[in-house]
Amino acid sequence: MNKFIIVLLFLASACANLPSSKTVANCVFPSEEVFPGGVINYEFDSNGINIEDSLYSDNLDFIVCESNKNIVNIIIPIPLSFEKKEVNFGVPGLFSASFPIKERYYRESRIEIKNKDLVNPPSSFNERISKEYALGIKAKQTVSDRKLRNTKMEMPLEGIISSEFGVRRFINNQPRNRHVGLDIAADEGTPVIAPLKGEVIISDEFFYKGNVVYIDHGNGLVSSYSHLSERKVSTGDNVSKGQVLGYVGSTGRVTGPHLHWEISLLGISLDPEIFVNQ
Repeated sequence: MNKFIIVLLFLASACANLPSSKTVANCVFPSEEVFPGGVINYEFDSNGINIEDSLYSDNLDFIVCESNKNIVNIIIPIPLSFEKKEVNFGVPGLFSASFPIKERYYRESRIEIKNKDLVNPPSSFNERISKEYALGIKAKQTVSDRKLRNTKMEMPLEGIISSEFGVRRFINNQPRNRHVGLDIAADEGTPVIAPLKGEVIISDEFFYKGNVVYIDHGNGLVSSYSHLSERKVSTGDNVSKGQVLGYVGSTGRVTGPHLHWEISLLGISLDPEIFVNQ
């Protein structure tokens, strides 16, 4: 990968970790999932005080959900790369809280890909890969005005979980980025459904992800579905929960047919299983 791509990846990653916030109404998020790739969900009686501008959160992004004029929930997504032992947050003179980070074991995954161009692409693909990477980062950072009432999700298909969130990956014995999604193996052509309603913000074919769909669910929650054999939705479509988005395939960089499913909040990749099991 040339220097241009490395610089682009660094800037995109830096932008993804800048603190941002948004106050929204009546949203429900998982609770007690305090580990890298999970979320803090802290309920607080604000007594009607707007705490957003004065809330500190260990330099992490957050959402303030207003249940009513007094009760709020502070939602803080925890990056997979977070290395501190605890998260401290609060409002000076009002309250402070501290959550210890639970340790999680993440296994190693070693796969062999025969198509060497998908492992170390020729320089002629660099511009395309850089553009698609930037589009994906931008999509994951989407914070729209869509109203998200509940984040309880259905699995997007029935299959076998072949690679969990957070796995330490090696491709052809080369160390790669951590696995920030959930891989679900299934037969080619198995329908993939939307686990929540939302708006399609990308429906395209990418070099690594193959046929991919990104959905904005609202309040900074975004999901994506990669390696599809066929896409059944287009950019700009509004989709309902349970609607078919496409079909399991083996497009992009894969070793066999499966769905790569990602969930992000405010650009931070989270374990999809916490939204299914809440």
